[in-house]
Amino acid sequence: MNSKKLILAICLSYGITFSCAQTKSSKDRYNATALAVSKDSLKISAQRLMKKHKIPGMSMLLMKSLDTIQTLTFGVQQKGKETPIDQETVFSAGSVSKVVTAILALRLVDSGKLALDTDINTYLKDWKVEKNQFNKDQPVTIRHILSHTAGFSVHGFADYYPGEALPTSTIAILQGKKPAKNNEVKLIFSVGEKYQYSGGGTTVLQKIIEDVTGLPFHKAAAKEIFEPLGLKRSSFLNPLPEAFGNIAKAHDEKGKPEALPRGYQAMPEAAASGLWITPTDLYVILKATMTSQQDTGSKFLSKGLVEDMITAEENSHHGLGPRINTENGKHIVEHGGANDSYRSLFYLFWKQKVGFIIMTNGNKGRDLIYELKPLIEKHLMKTKVNTL
Repeated sequence: MNSKKLILAICLSYGITFSCAQTKSSKDRYNATALAVSKDSLKISAQRLMKKHKIPGMSMLLMKSLDTIQTLTFGVQQKGKETPIDQETVFSAGSVSKVVTAILALRLVDSGKLALDTDINTYLKDWKVEKNQFNKDQPVTIRHILSHTAGFSVHGFADYYPGEALPTSTIAILQGKKPAKNNEVKLIFSVGEKYQYSGGGTTVLQKIIEDVTGLPFHKAAAKEIFEPLGLKRSSFLNPLPEAFGNIAKAHDEKGKPEALPRGYQAMPEAAASGLWITPTDLYVILKATMTSQQDTGSKFLSKGLVEDMITAEENSHHGLGPRINTENGKHIVEHGGANDSYRSLFYLFWKQKVGFIIMTNGNKGRDLIYELKPLIEKHLMKTKVNTL
């Protein structure tokens, strides 16, 4: 079979004769065919992995440049019901919340309400970091909290199910008082000494933001981030009101609905794990941050703060919020999220302005995401900008 017939056969097998027919030159025809096959292959792989890992719904955004994206949605909001996932469906973002919280804190630094290297007790009103052997030589700063080098306890938090009482304040969470499910948040090693991921530290930051703004955390985030960017499908309010609508519901490792009758959990430790958002809204936040680094870009954040944000801090795997690493010599800015029934990840090749965001409503979503990740990267690196 000659090359032209082979290409046509491939096109027909994927139902994409349209792509072949519209190209002009032989070279263009081959490129269009390969790209169309790549897209279809990615969709087929995503659906196969959803079935394998019992994930009822998934939403994905692929970014080829700051202004070139493709959104893909799969499955349903809740197993056994027909309501599909769409671009407006919100998911629990888990610890991706910490990056949006970091951006909120940096916005407050820009406005002069906070400083990165000031003792946080300066900002805290009715809860303080106790003086002890761990902070006698170095006070905790926001820089320490954002880079997970502050020395705070409590790695993560358990979710709250319908009918369970919620902590009534951020102080109650920090003190570990029932109905809070966590232990007290406190210093357990010397400030700045080493990296230890801490949702507890992020909850201290939640209290700082509430104290300096005079607002509940979810309202401070709305005022500083969601409203300026025109975002309608983002909220830190927990439990998320059912009236918010179009919510991806929770499922266990077998793909069975849980957290009934409401269908999803609550995360009162909002700054650490309580964000509800769409991949598109998250992209808008990340795009505004990336653009701020450009001399001619918007000033959602100051350029210097963005550069600090994406540079790993001393003794840490994180910059000011996101995790920082390299892949094939490329600078990666990323963060994952894992609540009981939701998994998410954003993964950006920062300098190339290429990356993806995935959100799922199943307990085994992480397995899906990391199996799909190399296929997504292959697709992104092959795809021309004007095809997304």
